[in-house]
Amino acid sequence: MLSTSPSTVLVTGAAGYIGTTLLRRLLADGARVIALDSLERGHAEQMPREVPLIVGDVRDPDAVRQALRLFDRPPDACIHLAGLIQVGESTLFPQLYRDVNAVGTQVVADLCLEAGVPALVMASSAAVLRPLKGVGERLDEDAPVGPESPYGSSKLSGEYTLRAAADLGRMATVALRLFNVAGAAYGLAERHDPETHLIPLALRAAAGELPPLHVFGDDFPTPDGTCLRDYVHVRDVVEAFVRSARLAMQQAVSGEAEFQVLHVGTGHGRSVKEVIDACELVLGKPVPRQVHGRRPGDVAALVADPTRLATVLDIHPDADLHRMVRDAAETLGLLDA
Repeated sequence: MLSTSPSTVLVTGAAGYIGTTLLRRLLADGARVIALDSLERGHAEQMPREVPLIVGDVRDPDAVRQALRLFDRPPDACIHLAGLIQVGESTLFPQLYRDVNAVGTQVVADLCLEAGVPALVMASSAAVLRPLKGVGERLDEDAPVGPESPYGSSKLSGEYTLRAAADLGRMATVALRLFNVAGAAYGLAERHDPETHLIPLALRAAAGELPPLHVFGDDFPTPDGTCLRDYVHVRDVVEAFVRSARLAMQQAVSGEAEFQVLHVGTGHGRSVKEVIDACELVLGKPVPRQVHGRRPGDVAALVADPTRLATVLDIHPDADLHRMVRDAAETLGLLDA
């Protein structure tokens, strides 16, 4: 069903956590890759040296065109990862998030169409969804959308852009709604500045590298009062991008260009407390913590239904939370030899 991987790929946001991992996965397939990143939040030193990097913003048409022109012909696919990702920050700077995430996606889609790129895959988010009332329920691709943060709204706008691009019939598009990406692969740790992801924050707090972990809310309608999230290994996430690009490319070549949405998660909800417990078990140290009030935009539970991911891409994500924590701890250098 999915046989030929893209041989040439433009990756935006390539210097981030997912991006640097994805580059190595694409190189393992023998693909020629061009990277585009503003480096405002990315890390060029974590990129493979053989990947050419254009330093530029996805909102800048000249930067996107410059990256596309490095290919001898239109690349087989563009994987669009560039964007801002912090829910809390988006409530403080909603216009910035609309500009970077929504406008940036529009620029990338327009210029990929202009250049004749047949496949475009975008990193969307579970934050576009309206949370279900039952915390034990799983969200499939037909679940109602209803973002509760400017971040979610900006990602939903990007999805609408990809749908409109596919409707023109010249480019197949895929939006991957990522749940909570975790773990580490190829020796690459999460390096957000500031760090906002739970697992590295908890691990580094336990190691004494950071102040006590802030737990935002212990009064949610969940079994232990803390938020439930679906943690999915970054290794499975980058595989989903590669296979989605492959699928979209094949659809475009066959004249069946369309827009698809896929949820990338495991189908298992893990609470903040469960994650903390896993970090303590892996490190053998307590995670110091302080409980604070809920953050604006946070919801009680977001858990994927990964059925379509398995059906369409034959991906069955590993739900082993302890493996994700251990991979992260090893890559951060926090485990004793």
